[in-house]
Amino acid sequence: MNYTDINILELLPQRPPFVMVDHLTDYSETQSSCDLTIRKDNVFCENGEFAAAGLIEHIAQTCAARLGYYNKYILKTGVRLGFIGEVKDLDIVRLPREGETLNTTIVVMQEIFDVTLVTAEVRVGEETIATTRLKIAQGEQSSNL
Repeated sequence: MNYTDINILELLPQRPPFVMVDHLTDYSETQSSCDLTIRKDNVFCENGEFAAAGLIEHIAQTCAARLGYYNKYILKTGVRLGFIGEVKDLDIVRLPREGETLNTTIVVMQEIFDVTLVTAEVRVGEETIATTRLKIAQGEQSSNL
């Protein structure tokens, strides 16, 4: 399956202008990737740079896209809301700039009930620009999907 053919809005509860992933680029039970090209009109882009809060949201939405794919295409249920429970060991080497494309890979470390622990790596080309660990809690099914 070509994951980039899936409309990302089918996998996320977020709606524009607060969508921080362009495509799901890879999926497996334990690892998934998404990309995002930083555009001037992005709500987290200021003075040509993408803010740290935008990076965290992009990583969280990469997790959401993985869960959205799993819920919609594997379980055949609706997309569920998710919440950042914890950001740990956040290391931002540099902020991405307007026009750059992020590729973020998350690796599932553990899933306990509706809580998922992941590690994340954000890259621009071959350069790692950020790493972190996140705890994501799943909530109810989104009413707008």
